[in-house]
This record gives sequence, structure tokens and C-alpha cells, in this order.
Amino acid sequence: MRTTLSITLLLLLSSLSGLAVVHAQPPSDGMSVTVSADETWSNPASMDGNLIVTSGATLTIEDELSISKDSTITVDEGGTLVLNGELTGADLDAGIATGFGMTELHLNFGDLADTGQVRINFDQTIPDTAMLNVTVGDSTIDAVGSDHVSIDASLNGSDIVVELHTYYVFQIQVTSVQALHSGSSGPAIIQAENINHSNGTLVWNSASFDMNIQGSFEASGAVIYGADIVCGGSCEFTTSSLIGSAPVNVENGTSITVEQSLIQGSRSDEDIIVHDLAEIIYTNTTGTGGFTDGWIRLLSQRVINSNAGNMTVHQTGIGYGGYDRDDITSEDGSVDIGGSEFSRIVEWLDPNGVYHSEDAEITFTLSSGWGDFALTIDAPMTPIAEVTVPLPYIEVVSIDLEDTTADVGRSIGGMVKVRNTGGASAIVNIWCYIDGNLTSTTSLTTTLEPNQEKELPVSWWANSAGPQILTCKTLIPDILDSVAEEITNLQGGNSGEVGWIDVEESEDVPILVFALIAVMVIVATMLLVRNINRTEEKQYIENVETPETIWDKTSSEEE
Repeated sequence: MRTTLSITLLLLLSSLSGLAVVHAQPPSDGMSVTVSADETWSNPASMDGNLIVTSGATLTIEDELSISKDSTITVDEGGTLVLNGELTGADLDAGIATGFGMTELHLNFGDLADTGQVRINFDQTIPDTAMLNVTVGDSTIDAVGSDHVSIDASLNGSDIVVELHTYYVFQIQVTSVQALHSGSSGPAIIQAENINHSNGTLVWNSASFDMNIQGSFEASGAVIYGADIVCGGSCEFTTSSLIGSAPVNVENGTSITVEQSLIQGSRSDEDIIVHDLAEIIYTNTTGTGGFTDGWIRLLSQRVINSNAGNMTVHQTGIGYGGYDRDDITSEDGSVDIGGSEFSRIVEWLDPNGVYHSEDAEITFTLSSGWGDFALTIDAPMTPIAEVTVPLPYIEVVSIDLEDTTADVGRSIGGMVKVRNTGGASAIVNIWCYIDGNLTSTTSLTTTLEPNQEKELPVSWWANSAGPQILTCKTLIPDILDSVAEEITNLQGGNSGEVGWIDVEESEDVPILVFALIAVMVIVATMLLVRNINRTEEKQYIENVETPETIWDKTSSEEE
């Protein structure tokens, strides 16, 4: 009984363990397969569909995996793909772009037959506006009006040179060549990526399949054909080859390491595009070369936020071409200096393996009635940057007047104290107001250096009587309106209250005084005249002689 039970348990455990070791297989028929546990694929296989490696799982591919066109491989964040074998895309889309003039194809199909034909396939029907002549030996064929030509050639194992004489403004590509013969081996085909050529360029068009790496990808001794690779996590290529699988796009915030590897064939002008602030290590690696850079750093944008609108932005040495240009900041102070892709390339490794970095300067200038405020900086090599141009900060500190009363129509003097606590000098005008209305004062214009304080003499005339307070503010040019609060205290400074008296009222008292004095003078004069008259009359009476007096005088004389 115990023996029977033991056998039963053993069989049950064996069945469960068999369920546990079931492995995921490459997708087929356009289906999706998810790898959620560690697995290793050690044998050649094919896939057609979507392969997903989830977080926490590691998939190791050690042999060749043939991948149907438009399939995808996705590594989720936290997942890992290790490649020690090959990923080979089907229907690789490549072509040899013919140069302006003559391009040569160097072919050898082996010993197929004594004679036959070589068929050259193009990516388009050659238009009437183009000239394309194909020559092998003494034979020449005009390719205009056809998407291929067939020309006699020896197929006995000897070398064949096909000359393509092209004159056309647009690109024409040779996609493949075939050996046509009557032998039993059938036609031999050489795809564009395997054709030896001179004065032509191998061009890779659309990718065969996609690789989206959001987790970790490690390629060692691996080969990848025809992939469109996006590295949104961590990608490492060591002693590996990428054929027709460039450019590799390295997303912002991620990293790529390429060591002792080969990159051959890109669908753009660079093998690797490092976006924004992604990191790259690139050593002992051979790139596509020719006109194709090893890698570039491409910014998604180049926006600089400044502290003022309407500033001129003069740029020199910008981007891949070292361009010079001028812009103006918007009302909110921002400017985009990355209008073209070339202007957003700030680092690159050229086809010869020489490293380059943008050497650019930017000068911000705010021109106004207060003067020119400028700042020159090295061009920021980041998507977004902040810049602060030094500006003045002018404030009216105080207004001290010489008296607390004054006559309407007459001036009162005082001193206006102003200072500059900003970072730039300025030539400013000070205007003065009564209850928000401009009033009459002497002109107040001065130059203030940073951290300088001055007292400006002022004369003030009022047009009406009553208590008034003088307010003085800096006059802000229109172009500085957007930064008014950053360059001055908008409230200005205030004086103490001054009582203004109408001149007619103030003159009433003196008139009365003068009138009283005049009356007093007149009265005094009249009294004086009267006294004088009385004195003269008295003297006259005293001096008049009576008849008796005269008679006495006469008698005395006779005696």
C-alpha cells in the first residue's frame, strides 16, 4: 500500500515538473509571445510576430533567429535580452546609389555557363528626364523607361565590370543583380548589400524588423541584420556587428556602449543618434564611414528662457555647420535657436573617427532708452536653458522739499534721492506727478552705475491751491514694459505734504497794511501842515505894528 502511494506521488511530481519547464517559442503567423521567465534559445529558429521580454525575465539567444519583415522585439523595463547569436531580418531593403557620372559594379557569379546575361534591377522606372546607360564590355544599353536592364556577359567565373553612366538630379539605386543563363543551377542573385562597387553609396532604406529596448540589451559576438533599434534603457554592443541596422536611436536619459564592433550601413547620415542628455561610450569601433558620421548628439529642441522680451539674440558657430544667425526673444523672453536639425547637433564623431563639439557663442542685447544691456555666453548644449541678462534696478528713495508751504505759480525747491541696486548702469529720466497726473518740475535726468546713489535738485510748480504730495517715478521706455517690475519700484517715491496758497489770497494782507500806512502818512502830513500854518500865523500877528507904535517911533526920531 505504501509502495503504491509512493509511486503515485512520484508520477504526480514528475507531471508537475514537466509543466514547469515548458519554454516559450518564437512567435509565428504574426502572433505575440511573452517571455516572463529566464530562457535560452540555443538552436536556429524563425519568428514572425511580436516577441516581448517582460520585467524580471532574461532571454538569451545563442544561435540564428530569422525574423520576418515587420516583426518586433520588445524588452520591457526590467527585462533583459542577451544576444550571442544572430538576428537576421528578411527582405533587407538596401540599394547602391549611383554617383553623378560613372558607378562601377564588380561582379563574379562563379562558373555558371559560358555565356548569359546580367540583369541589373533598379528601385524605380528610369524617367525620361534622366540619362542612365549600362555598359558591359563593348555593349551599352539605355535604361530609360525601364526598372531593369539585361545585358550580355560571360558567366564562366571571370570578373564582370558593369558601368553605370548616370546624369540625374535625383537618386537612383541598384537593388540587386542576377545572372541569367541556360544552365541547370538557376539564376544567381546578389543583393545590393553584397555587391562590390566603386563611386557609389550603399543606402539602407526601410528596416526589416523593429527592436524596442526599454530594459537591458547585451550583444556580445553578435550580428544583427536589418533592424531598427531604439535604445530606451541600457544597450551594450561588444565585438558585434550591426549590418543595415543603423541608426541606433538612444533616448534621453539612457545609455549605449559600443566597443570593438562594426556598424555598416545606415538609413541616415549617422550610425548612432544620441538624443539630448543620453550617454555614449564608443571605442575601437568601425563605422559606416564615407559620408556617415559615427554618432551625433541631437537635441530635441534648443529653447533658451531669458529675463526679458524683445532682446536681440546674436549667435555664432551654432550646430553641425557652425551657423551664424540672429533672433529676437518673444514677449515672455524665450527664444528657440534650434530651428533646423543641423542647429540641434551639438556633438559628433565624424566618418574618420574625429570627435567634434559645437563651439558657439550667443549674445543677448536689450536696447532701450536707458542704454544697452548685454550678456555673452557659450551656447547651452541642452534642450532647455535659463539666461539672466544683468539689468538695473532704479528706485526713488526719497523727496525732501525745502518747505511745507508754497505759493501757487511760484516754485519750491528740494532734492530727489535715487539709487541703482541692479547689475547694470542706466541713463534714466525721473518724472513727477500729483495724484497720478504729470506736474511741472525741472528736468531730472541722470546716469546711475550699479550700487550708486545720487541726489537730484528739483523745482516744483503747482497749478492749484491746497495740500499736495509730490510723487516721482522713473520713466520706463516701452520696450522695457515687460520687465518693469524687475527694473524699478513702480510706486516711486513721495514727498511730505505741501500746502499751496493762492497768490491773490496771500497778497490781501500786505495791501491792507500798505493802505493803512498810506492813510497814516496822509493824516500825519495833514497834521504837520496844519501845525506849520498855525506857527506862521502867530509870527505874522506878532510882527504887525499898531498906529500908536508907529507914532511913538516918529516922535522919538524928531526929538
